[in-house]
Amino acid sequence: MATNASLCALCDLRHLMTPSTHWSPECEEALCINCNEHHSLSKSSRNHQVIPISEYIDLPSCIANIDLFCTYHNEKYIQYCVKHECTIFYKCIKEHGKCSELILLEELTHEVKSSEDFRDMEQSLKDVIVNINRIREYMKSKIELNANKNKKIIEDVSRLKNQINQHLDKLQEDLMKELDEVEKESCVKIKSNISSFNDKEKEIIRCNTDIENIKKYASDIQAFHGLRDIQKIIAENEKCIQSFVETKKLEKVELEFINNSTIQEFLSNVMKIVHPSTLN
Repeated sequence: MATNASLCALCDLRHLMTPSTHWSPECEEALCINCNEHHSLSKSSRNHQVIPISEYIDLPSCIANIDLFCTYHNEKYIQYCVKHECTIFYKCIKEHGKCSELILLEELTHEVKSSEDFRDMEQSLKDVIVNINRIREYMKSKIELNANKNKKIIEDVSRLKNQINQHLDKLQEDLMKELDEVEKESCVKIKSNISSFNDKEKEIIRCNTDIENIKKYASDIQAFHGLRDIQKIIAENEKCIQSFVETKKLEKVELEFINNSTIQEFLSNVMKIVHPSTLN
C-alpha cells in the first residue's frame, strides 16, 4: 500500500497537499476529486476503474502491495510467465526467452473475478470455515464431555468409597458380634475350668484336713486305709492337672487377632482407584 495514499499523487508532483478521494489500481496512484475527473476524461486512463480511497485502504496489504509496474523498466506488466509464476514487461523477455508459456496478462486476468478458479477459491474458503466451525464445535463438545466424565468419575469414586465403607462397617459389626460370642464362649470355658479347679482345691483341702485328723485320732489300721484313699485322690488330681497342662487348655482360652492377608495386600498394592488418562 502506498505511503501517500491519503494524498493525491498528481497534486503531490505539483507540491500540493490535497486529500485523496479515489484510487486508480492501474496507475497505482491516489487521486483527489479534481484529478479523478481529469483522469476519467483523459484518453489514456478513461477506461481505468477507480475505487474510493476508503475501499483501497481496506484492501489486505498482501493485495494492495502487489506491484503492477516492472521495477526494472518502470513500465506496466503485460505478460505472465507460467514457468516462473511471475508478471513481466515485454523488455523482460530476454530473461524469459527460453520459457515456453508466456501469456498476455490481459487475457489471463479477463473476468478473473467471475472465473471458475475464483468461484472454487471462494467455495474452498467457505468449506475451510465450515470445517473450522465443525472442529471447534467438536472440541467444545469434548470439553463438555470431559467435564461430565470428570463429574461421573468423582460420583463413581464416591459411590465406591461408600460401598467400601459400608462393607467395612458390616465386617466390623459382624466381627464385634463374633468377638462377643467367642469371648463369652471362652469365658464360659475358663469359668468352667475355674469351677473345676475350685472343686479340686476344696477336695485337696479336705484331704489335708483328713490327714491331720488321721494323725491325731485314727488307729494305725485306719491310718493305713485312709492314707491309701487320700493318695488315690491326690493321684487323680495330679493326673488331671498334668493332662490340663499337656493339652494346652490354658493357651486355648486366649483371644487372638489374625489379620486377613487379602486386606493387607489391598492396602499395600492398591495405590490408585482409577488412572485418569486422555486418548490422543
